[in-house]
Amino acid sequence: MYQYKSEIQEIQLIRGNLASLAKLWKIPESELRQIGVIIEELFSNIIRFAYDDNLEHQIDIRLLKADGEIRIEIIDDGIPFNPVNHQLGAVSDPAPSEVGGMGLTLVRTFSDSIVYSRINRRNQLKITKKIKSQH
Repeated sequence: MYQYKSEIQEIQLIRGNLASLAKLWKIPESELRQIGVIIEELFSNIIRFAYDDNLEHQIDIRLLKADGEIRIEIIDDGIPFNPVNHQLGAVSDPAPSEVGGMGLTLVRTFSDSIVYSRINRRNQLKITKKIKSQH
C-alpha cells in the first residue's frame, strides 16, 4: 500500500511507484498508461473535491496483480462521493469540454469494474483493469 498526502505534487511520486510496479509485473505500456490515467484522475478529483478544509489528508492506494488483472483500491477520508452512481453528461465532442471534465468518463472507459463503498467514514473505491498478456 502506498500512502500519499492530499497534494497534487504527489502525482509525480505516484507515477514513479507505478512505473516500478509495471516493470516488476511486466505490464504492457498501453495498459500502464490507462492505469495511470485511472489513478491520476481519481487522485486529482479527490484532492479537488473531497475536502472542505485546508488540512493535509492521507490518500491510500493499493495495487495488486492477480488473475490477469490489476486491482486498484483508493481510500480517502473526504466527503462521501460515489462515482459509480454519478451521472455523466453526454459528450459528443470532447474538445469544448471543461478541462478535467472527462476524468470519470476516462476512468469508466479504461476500467473493467468499479465498486464504491463507504466504511468507517472513508471512501473506498475498488477498480479492476484486465491486463492483456504480453507476447
